[in-house]
Amino acid sequence: MEAMTKIASNAFLWILLVSASCFAEYAPLEWSRRLALAEMERRGATLFKDGGPRARFDYTSGFFADALMAMGERTGDHVFTDFASKLVGSYVDAEGSIATYKASEFNLDMIESGKVLISLYEKSGDKRLAIAIGHLRDQLLNQPRTREGGFWHKQRYPSQMWLDGIYMASPFLTRYGKVFTDPSAHDDAVKQILLVGRHTYDSKSGLFYHAWDEARTQVWADRESGRSPNFWGRSVGWYAMAIVDCLDDLPVGHRDAVSVREVLQRLADGLVQHQDGKTGLWWQVMDQGGREGNYLESSASCMFVYALAKAINRGYLSRENYLPVVRRGYEGLVTHFIRTDPNGALNLSGVCQVAGLGFKSANGTLRDGTYAYYIGEPVIENDLKGVAPFILAGLEVERLDPAVGWKGVVEILARIHAPEFAPRDFDITAFGARPDDNCTEAIRRAIAACTAAGGGRVVVPSGEWCTGAIHLQSNVNLYVSAGAILKFSTTPSDYPVHATRWEGVECMNYSALIDAFDQENVAVTGGGTLDGQADLTNWWGWNDKRKSPTLQQPSRDRLMAFGEAGVPLAERKFGAASFLRPNFIQFYRCKNILIEGVTIVRSPMWEIHPVLSQNCTIRGVVISSHGPNNDGCDPESCHDVLIEGCTFDTGDDCIAIKSGRNADGRRIDVPSENIVIRQCVMKDGHGGVVLGSEVSGGVRNVFIEDCHMDSPNLACALRVKSNAQRGGFIENVFMRNVKIGRVRDEVVSIDLLYDEGANGPYFPVVRNVNLEGISSDSSPRIMRANGFDGAIIDEIRIAHSIFRGLKGPDRVDHVGSIHWEAVTKEFRSK
Repeated sequence: MEAMTKIASNAFLWILLVSASCFAEYAPLEWSRRLALAEMERRGATLFKDGGPRARFDYTSGFFADALMAMGERTGDHVFTDFASKLVGSYVDAEGSIATYKASEFNLDMIESGKVLISLYEKSGDKRLAIAIGHLRDQLLNQPRTREGGFWHKQRYPSQMWLDGIYMASPFLTRYGKVFTDPSAHDDAVKQILLVGRHTYDSKSGLFYHAWDEARTQVWADRESGRSPNFWGRSVGWYAMAIVDCLDDLPVGHRDAVSVREVLQRLADGLVQHQDGKTGLWWQVMDQGGREGNYLESSASCMFVYALAKAINRGYLSRENYLPVVRRGYEGLVTHFIRTDPNGALNLSGVCQVAGLGFKSANGTLRDGTYAYYIGEPVIENDLKGVAPFILAGLEVERLDPAVGWKGVVEILARIHAPEFAPRDFDITAFGARPDDNCTEAIRRAIAACTAAGGGRVVVPSGEWCTGAIHLQSNVNLYVSAGAILKFSTTPSDYPVHATRWEGVECMNYSALIDAFDQENVAVTGGGTLDGQADLTNWWGWNDKRKSPTLQQPSRDRLMAFGEAGVPLAERKFGAASFLRPNFIQFYRCKNILIEGVTIVRSPMWEIHPVLSQNCTIRGVVISSHGPNNDGCDPESCHDVLIEGCTFDTGDDCIAIKSGRNADGRRIDVPSENIVIRQCVMKDGHGGVVLGSEVSGGVRNVFIEDCHMDSPNLACALRVKSNAQRGGFIENVFMRNVKIGRVRDEVVSIDLLYDEGANGPYFPVVRNVNLEGISSDSSPRIMRANGFDGAIIDEIRIAHSIFRGLKGPDRVDHVGSIHWEAVTKEFRSK
């Protein structure tokens, strides 16, 4: 704990001393790119089937292919994805058989390459790949297991679980479960993580032993615990990577997701404890740094940097506590292990060639898990087990830069791609839809047919149509044609109750009017209108502020209490007679989202609400809805979001970025990050762009540009709100080239005394907020910022801007640094 406190206190010093923008000559992304290119050149086709004497479908080539796929996706350069595709794909024949693979060996090392096969299948739909993937899945279904269900590492290693094997199998299983909708695969992946963690964790050192023998018969196994005797760096690295990679595809609401993250936290704390103080690296035998023969090992160090950096980027670990650990580690990698040869190619040194347990090594040494054994294995250069995690580490470290600035927009937009749909149309009239009739079942049948065909558009033609809840499936685009008005029922029973998030707290409540849950490639597009038909006689009346208490207040209070008490989701039942209104469009735990061109009116509550989702594009949408809590667009715990060319005229916030409320938000603990807002118009609303108040998971990297905000009923342009019960962080907020006509209160509002105020133990943090090129015609003041003791408001910068029609001075309290650069202030004449 003392070490963690010291790290936290020095976090910002390290941020200043070691910028992610450049380590030695290059930025992390460039280091990764150069090593990837060098290794591709060195290897050529030797890794491909029949390309070399040792070419085979195994974890080393698969791991390298994984890294190249990630590099290609990050940079958009097909040279990397093409190499990876050809490498792994070369082993799969026309019938889906995998060359060099023997399922009868039950070798977990052979499963790892399957992740690339799944990625290729997602892109191509190639049936031979699906067959090959099925072979790997079948192996794991029949894998020999311990009595508790833990995979044997191999058939020839009976009763043994190795940390290495978790990386080989569990990320494949979670990816498989996601793509092929197999919850049992998720369950099995998590079981392996938790079982091996339980049997190998050492609370004294904070580390995990290399392996565990259930039978206690191996020469290396402790006769009481079954554990191997030492902490080998790379084995812990495999385990660390397995956890963060599995969390990518594990449903956030999985019953054991919190337990997995608790293991990650323990592992991370152990890494902090054993990081070398001089170099930032980690030792081959982790707890014996400096002992004769021990050495700083590069592959494990790469794996740790990758896993910690990714965990920070995904919000699994605290940025403040672990960011300096990652930066020191990455700096050490570049300084100590990277060299450039005379031809300009990069090389990675310091890689332990191999280490295992049982049998004998290539030089005849018994692999007995002793200290002498681990330090005696060869140390080589450019081993793929080091090259691959170095590439991946650079990609994640690049994303960590807290001073990301506007250059970050280019990288974010490079990752955001609107989904594409098969050129197949399913007109709802072909499935029984008729004007002025309830078309719910017809639309459901059209979606089912579209899904069965492999995806396409479900078309709502011109005219007026009535429906209840619409539940979209993967690869379906709900296309509302120009001239079409899709009217939604105001009868609550037309919206089935299921898992959702309501004002930042998970519960069982009404489905959204248009809903998608755990889907990929979903869209609502077209030039038509979506009409929620809400008014004070139905949905809006549930929160009619003229009545006290409102109809929704008792249920709202009960839900908030459930969230604070940690009541299981299944017991948080609402719906009928609870008066918690549904949102209009909610895509929950989805990937690859497009909402484009539609007009939304009369929403029951929030209009567009992506939750725990990624790669979201919201473009050209017109929202005009003035009911209570009628936020326009609320990305919540999402990353990589583009909102552009939209018009907002709302009864609440125009755009509100959120990440969960209070204890429930901290339980899930997923931030919203990497959000670009541009070329939008904001009219009426409580704020143009708002961050909070449900912000317990944090918000970072928000970019707002080329927008126009103007209305006497628009409270402010940029609004930040939290309190000591919400907590959370808001950092790296950039606004530029925004034209503001009139706002009612101030241009910028930062209110950390919102609602409950300072009454709570969770101190919010607001930092690195930058406004540049802002012009405002009329506002009472530029800024109002209220903090309190313990909360942080700091690093506010306003530059090259002009503010006209001001009435009086700013109001700031408990605020750190505010920097004004080339700012013109014009006050109204009295």
